[in-house]
Amino acid sequence: MLRSINTFGETPRICPLLQHDVDTRGAYPMQQTPCRLNAEQRESLQMENRRNYTDKELINDMIVPLLYQWTKANALFKPPVINQCRTIELKLTKLWHKAVETSLGKGNLARKNEFLHTLDTLFDILTCKCSIQLCSESNCSHSGKRENNSHIDCGCPREKKIPVLELEFIKAQRTKAEGQGSMQMGSIDYSETKKQIANAKKREQIREREQKKKMKSEEAIQREEELCQDVYHFFDSSSDEQEATSDDIPPINVNATKLSELVDLSLEVLEPPLTTSLTSQELRNLKETPMQVPKWPSHTQSVERCVKMVTEAAGHVYSHERRE
Repeated sequence: MLRSINTFGETPRICPLLQHDVDTRGAYPMQQTPCRLNAEQRESLQMENRRNYTDKELINDMIVPLLYQWTKANALFKPPVINQCRTIELKLTKLWHKAVETSLGKGNLARKNEFLHTLDTLFDILTCKCSIQLCSESNCSHSGKRENNSHIDCGCPREKKIPVLELEFIKAQRTKAEGQGSMQMGSIDYSETKKQIANAKKREQIREREQKKKMKSEEAIQREEELCQDVYHFFDSSSDEQEATSDDIPPINVNATKLSELVDLSLEVLEPPLTTSLTSQELRNLKETPMQVPKWPSHTQSVERCVKMVTEAAGHVYSHERRE
């Protein structure tokens, strides 16, 4: 983030970013800035290279310094807070074509004057276009008593909202006349910038975790649907009425790595004993209401515990050496 300072009464200087006499020092580019830079870029080329320098290449060369000038003020000024690169490219292309048509004398005088008037306005690439009002304009009680002296009635999604600390600065940039605004970028606020970068990184990590969790959940649901369809297919091959079935259990693949590989479904698969008393419709209902299996005792654990107790008791009668 960059602090905002007053600029009334100061003289402009050559912008080191754009390298031409436009007062973009500490401010965002106006509509005329890309046009003038494009024209100077073409003039600096040799005649042969100028003919091969397409409008698309010209626009692409402008996007990088344009985005740099915006993100210079606040680390949060990146998509979706600002427009995507493709949208910015279309805006620059449309602006450049209008400038070329105007310079060639196309259109009436009213359209020419309207275009020339827009050149002194901000080249706004913010996604949020909601109106910003200063506390001093609305006679707010907070005027001059807090760091942010502005209000905005914004209904945009949270990820597209303008950072609160930048509302007053954006208001000044949108209302500046002839390239001169009441505020400009000052020295870098390192502590605030570090905090913003950390918060943005944290939000990105949370978003990635949510996406991974959602993907895993969707994969689990899809896998459950596939397994259910396999079982439904088996039951649909027979009558819905319960018939006498064999108690033979199909062989289990002990080397299986997936649940679906435990039993080879391509072979003749018999109904599992646990569901022999269920109809097809009752089996489908198990998906919403799982079967409640009684908590039978684990005989394996009981045997292991008895063996352990007998071994401990035998140790009091016979030592380990005498057992051999």
